[in-house]
Amino acid sequence: MERIIAKNESEVPSMKTVGIIGGMGQWATVDILRRILKASVDYPVPQYGNRGYPKMNIRFVNKAPMILNPDGSYPEKLEPSEVLLETAEFVGKSSDFIIVTSNTAHIFAKQIEERAGKQLINLIDLAIAEAVRRNYKKVGVLAIGVTLREKLFQNVLKKHGIESVVLPEQLENKLDEQAIYPLQEGEKLQNIPEVAMESVEYLRAKSVDSIILGCTELPILLGDEADKTDIINPSQLVAVTAIKKALE
Repeated sequence: MERIIAKNESEVPSMKTVGIIGGMGQWATVDILRRILKASVDYPVPQYGNRGYPKMNIRFVNKAPMILNPDGSYPEKLEPSEVLLETAEFVGKSSDFIIVTSNTAHIFAKQIEERAGKQLINLIDLAIAEAVRRNYKKVGVLAIGVTLREKLFQNVLKKHGIESVVLPEQLENKLDEQAIYPLQEGEKLQNIPEVAMESVEYLRAKSVDSIILGCTELPILLGDEADKTDIINPSQLVAVTAIKKALE
């Protein structure tokens, strides 16, 4: 879409403030920020220098969003960490609505929204709404860890009559340990994207209509593959939705 250039600042529309809870992980947060800026241009919002973008209040958590066991493992019953809720409160005070740049943190979507006092634009809901809109019957959920264990995507897909397919445990662990964690830790990409592609191809071989990227690191790992027509990318959906919401 061709961008629109404003003749002066008065032609740039007023935009609401986006509150962003990030840092889980850091590179995925930066990816979503980049997508929001690009969506502002593509949507399009009239551009005039640096004015054609929404205000964003951003705070990085840099910790797991839940209370962990002393050994760092996940407890059976998950509870939100106080730093996550404090961040929601901090961001919510100065924003019109909020987003969270981690799928896993949406286990606590209700608590985040209540503590922030602002609407949460939910990554999970956006992805599933897109699958419903496209009338899909069988969807691959490319996710790891407690996102899978808590069935964040699978349970809601089932309510809509959509069958879900997930990775086998061995491949899930490989994706986590050899791709997601190394990316979060700043490892260069040349050695790790093939693990993500292996996971995509596994799900495609199961004859799914589409694959939901259930981890916000995956669009980075997959590159242009994340833009394929059989991929639902929640990071892109939340970026576009944030711009639409900011313009309301």
